[in-house]
Amino acid sequence: MLTISLRGAGIVVLLTLGACNRPPWVVDRTPDAITLRWYADETDSAVADAAAQAHCQSSNKTAELVSYGQNGSVQIGNYRCR
Repeated sequence: MLTISLRGAGIVVLLTLGACNRPPWVVDRTPDAITLRWYADETDSAVADAAAQAHCQSSNKTAELVSYGQNGSVQIGNYRCR
């Protein structure tokens, strides 16, 4: 029952992010990974971490940060699902 609730919550988060077109924006997405982009001065990295978790939870996995990159205020987070 908890798995269904978590999966549903993840789907809601992804739909909310997509519907509002708010950061973090998806740069690339596969079932096993996701790359997100956002402005570090406007969006906390915890928001990107939560979006990555929601993406991976839809496959019953957990997001693991692979790398962060920053160019000025643009931040890129690469995550893999494990």
